[in-house]
Amino acid sequence: MEALKKKTNSKTSVSQPKEDKFISKILENLDKVNAQDWEQYANVQFHHPKNLFTKKEYQGFNTIALYIDTVVNKFKTSYYATFSSISKAGGKLKKGAKGTVIEFFNYVFKHKKTGKIFTSEQVSEMSSMERENISKIACLRNYTVFNSEFIENLEEININIDFEDENHELDFQKQAKCESFITKIIEDGNLKITYARLNIACYSPIEDYIAIPEKKFFVSEDRYYSTLFHEIIHWTGHESRLNRELKGHSDMTSYSFEELIAEMGSMLICLQFGITLEFINSVRYLKSWSVNNSENRIENIKKAFGSSKKAKKYLEQF
Repeated sequence: MEALKKKTNSKTSVSQPKEDKFISKILENLDKVNAQDWEQYANVQFHHPKNLFTKKEYQGFNTIALYIDTVVNKFKTSYYATFSSISKAGGKLKKGAKGTVIEFFNYVFKHKKTGKIFTSEQVSEMSSMERENISKIACLRNYTVFNSEFIENLEEININIDFEDENHELDFQKQAKCESFITKIIEDGNLKITYARLNIACYSPIEDYIAIPEKKFFVSEDRYYSTLFHEIIHWTGHESRLNRELKGHSDMTSYSFEELIAEMGSMLICLQFGITLEFINSVRYLKSWSVNNSENRIENIKKAFGSSKKAKKYLEQF
């Protein structure tokens, strides 16, 4: 998981579930950070992690995993690639290069009787009667990717990395998408939001509404939307919706876990709409949670990730 030699360690790859390897690497990076070091990351510009060769942006929690890897290890680039891709391009990794784990869902198409495997292209060409004999099986795979700074002959493989200055202000298009998203939940999901002069935002499970200061009282629109999305994720946990534990401060264990779900869900929605200035604060919260909840933290973070994705999917139905 951490060096090229580990790729051949079949005992490790068999004994540890793929989801655990993914989360373990995130926690391994977070464990490198001391609490007093957070300020040095606060002004680090967000660059969406991308594949070095295709320039495609990584999605979902892979973005979080690679962003943490970039920030914690102080990489100047957020381009990543697998060992296989780097080798095919003629690249060589530096001695001691450590990769990070990402996960990728794919589907395997298998004949119900013969067990023969088909590609998605082959299945698409089948008749409807033939497809009835095909099972579609979800398959989770882990890949180890390396930051491009680990490629010692990067210039020789002719990869041009050019970061353009980005405008980090929330533009009108992003704002419109956020407002449209929220409006649909209000209209179709009966979400109730009360704007009040409060110091904090909160969700009341008993009254089933969100109370939040007006946008003008926030230091930035990024902060406003990330805060509101956090509370909306809490809203999905109501007993009439996804029915999560919402005991609040009366049960600090469940409260802390619910806060983790809400923060992770907020991160996913923010990524969808290009809101990135508050990303480091969400990572800071994840670090704090992992330190204060050391028992079974891999299993618990895995559950929180799953619950936050379920909450986001619930919101997308409106």
